[in-house]
Amino acid sequence: MTARILSKAAAQFALGATGLLALILSMIIGLNIYYGPFMPIRSALIPTFVADSVDLKSATHQAALATHAHNTSLGFGEIVYISMPDRTDRQDAMNLLAYTFGLKLKFLPGVSGADISTKAIPDEVPKRLRLSELGCWRAHANAWRYLLDSNMDTLLVLEDDIDWNPNVKQTFETLSLQMQNSTVRLNEPSDYERANAPYGLDWDILYLGSCKHGGNPDFKNLVQVWDDPDVPDVNHLTKTTIEALKSFGLANVEIGKKRVLAPAYRTECNTAYAITRQGAQRLLFTMSYIGLHGAVDEDMTRLFREGRLKGYTITPPVFSQFRVGGAKDTDNKLPGDPRLGDSINGKGNLRGWNYDIKGSARQSMADTLEVNVWDDYKRVRPETFVGAKESR
Repeated sequence: MTARILSKAAAQFALGATGLLALILSMIIGLNIYYGPFMPIRSALIPTFVADSVDLKSATHQAALATHAHNTSLGFGEIVYISMPDRTDRQDAMNLLAYTFGLKLKFLPGVSGADISTKAIPDEVPKRLRLSELGCWRAHANAWRYLLDSNMDTLLVLEDDIDWNPNVKQTFETLSLQMQNSTVRLNEPSDYERANAPYGLDWDILYLGSCKHGGNPDFKNLVQVWDDPDVPDVNHLTKTTIEALKSFGLANVEIGKKRVLAPAYRTECNTAYAITRQGAQRLLFTMSYIGLHGAVDEDMTRLFREGRLKGYTITPPVFSQFRVGGAKDTDNKLPGDPRLGDSINGKGNLRGWNYDIKGSARQSMADTLEVNVWDDYKRVRPETFVGAKESR
């Protein structure tokens, strides 16, 4: 009798557990369907109480959203950096910079063009494209796919030869406030953007570090200008950047004091840029699915000029390439290229340089880590210094 009761209870428990499991699975399946890759997951995930309880246009809310620039991803979903697997020297440097400045950087391996299957090479690739440039394109394309495989709205992509202003988080906080009150966007931001996106989401690409800059000559007045104490002095700006600032309408006295946001038109070098999910889709569609017409940065410029990509450029840029003057400066030139010089190390990391930014994160890092233990002992514990006694 007891056994039959226990058996019946066990069966009821199993049935109940099965029903509960089925309910949980149905919820999970439902969520997977609703939040699948082709559904608008961002609008689905927005907390409905945010828009109802907070004035999204208020200065207080905008200031709070701008402080996301001080987190470990500078207000973007994540920060990734591209580096060839054998460039462990650059990966060491990126880890040091990340730790020093409170950032979290994810390593994405670079790609050798020789390892790309001929079947995977996009249509229209010009014969002049070097294998190293083909590999560079594939590495950036992998970053675009990485964003689409995630649930993030944005991704900041860096190359591994990078430097930035030591006050970079404040620079991005200021940029966030400017972009939340953008005068160059086409449409009003959605409630989701106002609530969750420090830099808006009305762009495909936000260029934050490039070698050359320039706006569409037909829209010279389509710019947003603001004072920024972290803009470098005019003497530390390249001629190209100064010319770009003048083309944007800045007077000589404003150069070295103001920063400019403008629709992207002319860009070179992919030192640093952010992308949205829509941007990642467009990049993969236009530069992989349809075809590739040149080096990755050149093809982006082509698409900007044709109006097939929507982006903004920041001038002067927030990020810069870091140079030492030797073969270590690039992985894209062929051995023997006269631009590489005879040296591998060049002047070395401690004597390297950047351009178009104020100060140097790398130099600041070196200053922070510099130490002389024996000088510290002499200063703090002078009585222990034998040399001081012997000199009496």
